[in-house]
Amino acid sequence: MRGPEILANTMSAPSVRGKKTAEAWQYHSRSDRHSKVACWTMMFDLLAECDVIRKRANEGKLGFGINHVMVGPINKTLDLVLTVVQSPRSKAKRRAFAGLVDEFEIHLEKKDRAILRDLPVVEEDLEEDVSEVAIAMEAKACMTDHVGALPRLHAEILATGYLAKRAAPHCISVSYNLVNAATSFRTPSGDGKQTNLHNQPDDARRVVEMLATAIPQVQGGERFGYDVIGVTVIDCKNDGSPVTVVTKPPGPSTSDHVHYDRMIRSICSAYRSRF
Repeated sequence: MRGPEILANTMSAPSVRGKKTAEAWQYHSRSDRHSKVACWTMMFDLLAECDVIRKRANEGKLGFGINHVMVGPINKTLDLVLTVVQSPRSKAKRRAFAGLVDEFEIHLEKKDRAILRDLPVVEEDLEEDVSEVAIAMEAKACMTDHVGALPRLHAEILATGYLAKRAAPHCISVSYNLVNAATSFRTPSGDGKQTNLHNQPDDARRVVEMLATAIPQVQGGERFGYDVIGVTVIDCKNDGSPVTVVTKPPGPSTSDHVHYDRMIRSICSAYRSRF
C-alpha cells in the first residue's frame, strides 16, 4: 500500500501556510495540510485495495467530504468522510477526488499516478446533499514534546470518536495518527529558530503504545470508541531534509492492529459487513 510513502514524499516538500510571504514549513501545527493529505492517502489505498469500496465507487454510490461537519450534540468537523450517495444528485459542479492532488500539492510517483488514473471517479458531497456518512476519518499528529503532548492527544482523539459516533452511530470511525521518530525537530513556534531534541526511540514508542492500548475500540465492548485505529511513524526533522517512513520499531510491526496495512484492511472488512 502506498499511503505512508505518498504522505512522506508530500511532507518532504515545504509548503506555505497563510500569506505568501510566510515561511514554508514541512509541518506546521496550525496547518491542516498534513491531516488532509493523510486522509487522502487512506482513501487512495481504500479505492485501490478494497474491492467493495471500489465497486460502490464504480456504481456512483460513493462520495466524500473534506472538513465535513457531523451534526450532533456538539458539531464536529472531520478531516474526511466517505458517504453513501443518495440519488439523484444535482448537476452542480463538484470537486473530484483525483483533482485534490493539485489542490493539496500531493507528490505522486509515476506508479501512483498510474494507479490514480485507473481509479473510479468519486465526487465531493455538497452542503445540499443528504448523504449517510459511512466512514469518518480523522488524522492527528504528534511531532514533538511527545510525553507532554500525550494527555492532550488522548483527550482530542477520545472526543472526536465520541462525537462522530453520536452524530452517525453506524459509521466506521477511524483514527489515523502520525508519530515523529526524529531525534530533533525544528519547531515553527516562537521565532522558528528553536530545535527540540527528542529521546528516541522511547518518546515515539510511548506515543505508539498509548495509541495502541489506551484508545477504546467499539469491537472491544465499548459503546463509543473507534472501529479502526492506525499509526504511521515518520522521521521528520522539519528542517528541509527528506521525511521518511519508519518501518522498524518504534514503528508498528505488521502484526500490530494499528499497522497501516491492517488499518486499511480493517476498514474494508467493516465496510463490507456494514454497508
